[in-house]
Amino acid sequence: MYIVDKSLAELSPYENNPRNNDNAVDAVANSIKEFGFKVPIVIDSAGVIVTGHTSFKVAQRLGLDTVSCIGTDDLSPA
Repeated sequence: MYIVDKSLAELSPYENNPRNNDNAVDAVANSIKEFGFKVPIVIDSAGVIVTGHTSFKVAQRLGLDTVSCIGTDDLSPA
């Protein structure tokens, strides 16, 4: 596990993400505006988002260039 800043262009949402949190984007955006980006997005070694899809959408909306990520190399396809 490691922490790294990544550009949004380097990240890809997980195509089988079961959650649809579009209704939470405004609330998360307000929180990030007020408190800053405090919880990194979790990604696999290919830059696919494991957790943090809503934060990714917020970062796009706010025009952020980079976000902090926790990278992990120990995930299996299962």
